[in-house]
Amino acid sequence: MLAFDKFDKREDVIRMTIEIEDILYDKLNQISKNIYDASVNKLINAAIEHLIETENIQLHKKEKITCSTKHSLLVRQSLSDGLEELKKKFDIPLYKLVNMSIRNAIIELENKGK
Repeated sequence: MLAFDKFDKREDVIRMTIEIEDILYDKLNQISKNIYDASVNKLINAAIEHLIETENIQLHKKEKITCSTKHSLLVRQSLSDGLEELKKKFDIPLYKLVNMSIRNAIIELENKGK
């Protein structure tokens, strides 16, 4: 393994505007500031990539009072393509897939600490 293998190869990015649940975005901000040396956008890309690899499709109920805010993201081209495939395969809208990927990643991180 080379020193730089931990970094992704550069590829084109797609600008996407996606509604993300505020509670999830706030948790990503905390993770970005306190745990990982990565921007929220990079954390989202990692969560999407993991969802595409695992196809861990789990529909979660929204919290009772959950607000969502539109966020402009830069998503790697390959991940955008992968999201489109999951959308077709499972008939789930993109914004739900993105929120699902974030929620799954946060749950995994929280369970890792237990």
